[in-house]
Amino acid sequence: MKNDFEEKMADIMIGEAVTALLEEDIAISWAVLTDRLRAVIEHETDEDRVRAGLRAIEEVRREMQIRASEKTGVHGTDGMSAQKLH
Repeated sequence: MKNDFEEKMADIMIGEAVTALLEEDIAISWAVLTDRLRAVIEHETDEDRVRAGLRAIEEVRREMQIRASEKTGVHGTDGMSAQKLH
């Protein structure tokens, strides 16, 4: 149950970060999104949001790795490209 809450909160925090970047007319990239999430959790006092922010950063990093492996043609052990179904 707690993981579901953290996952939803992480998704919300990613959405908030993307929305803020769009409102500020900043080009969105994986790196910029990760930096924004780090900045948010640095000033966060709510433990649940800090944990969710860390989870969001991990999700973004995983997605970055998946995209990078797709571009370079690196495949998983099953012979298929690594893909995240979400």
